[in-house]
Amino acid sequence: MDRLQIVKRVNLWQQPVYATLLKEIDPFQELSYFRSLNQAYDGSNIHWQTPSPEPLLPNEFLTTVAQFPTTRLQESIATLAATIIDWQPDATKLLLVAILRAGVPIADGLARLLPGAVAVSLSLFTGLGLDQVAWQTIQRDYPNRRWLFVDGWTGRGGVAREIAKLGIAPLAVLVDPWGWANFAGCYEDIFCPSACFTGPTTLGFSRTFYIDDQSMFAAYLFPEKYTRPDIIEQWRANYPTAPTKPLEPISRFFKQTTLRVHSNEVCRALINANPKIIYLADDQHYATEHYNLLIQLAELRHVPVQFCAKWLSDYQAKVACE
Repeated sequence: MDRLQIVKRVNLWQQPVYATLLKEIDPFQELSYFRSLNQAYDGSNIHWQTPSPEPLLPNEFLTTVAQFPTTRLQESIATLAATIIDWQPDATKLLLVAILRAGVPIADGLARLLPGAVAVSLSLFTGLGLDQVAWQTIQRDYPNRRWLFVDGWTGRGGVAREIAKLGIAPLAVLVDPWGWANFAGCYEDIFCPSACFTGPTTLGFSRTFYIDDQSMFAAYLFPEKYTRPDIIEQWRANYPTAPTKPLEPISRFFKQTTLRVHSNEVCRALINANPKIIYLADDQHYATEHYNLLIQLAELRHVPVQFCAKWLSDYQAKVACE
């Protein structure tokens, strides 16, 4: 394999990335390096040996994504920071371990609200687990830091359960509708525009994938011409300025389903997979107001959207997809 022996590369968010970075490829031309969008996860680790493809999104859509969202989401990141301070008052002892990819922007925002905290990023896949080589390397690099895993949101709780099995550190997420994280910024299904971030625009490398037990998970580098640092800078410009009030945990909910549930998980399905249909519990007016970017993305990917799916209340969800 044509491999660049580079690890701990600093990504566009200025976070050290613990991964094996491979040769540069063009995600929109060299499609043989990616798995099919129709290849759904079947519980097999083979699924994680090839990265998913990247969507080529129009500039107008990405410009909308760059706008940091509602006051409610800004409040949520300030709340999450306050909840973490309750757990670890001295941020200089804190290591924010972002789960690639969704955890990266959240850890970036938290590091700015928790002076002295350090943020790094690594990979974890449901079923395959944590990148063990990266984990061991980070332990050596930061021996005196208290770990906190950071992700963007929870869906059915798969990542939260993987992290709980490890017994290394708790999990903090911005949006946690089923209450599976240890710390959360909110329990409402708030759509987070960073769910629309893609590897070419905001990271500069592909989704990571498994090589072997002796290597960190790998990623292909992408051409710099596709990066959009303006998205990151605009996102950062609207972070809250200080932590606010901690959030009390809620009772966990779980219902077995093959559906992807909650808006941010559904958005990632539109980015990384090929969903058949999107369901929204509310009418078109409400859904357009609260999940407009998600609906736009579904239209771009030619995925039908069904409104007024009241049965989603059985899953304590506002959004789902097959």
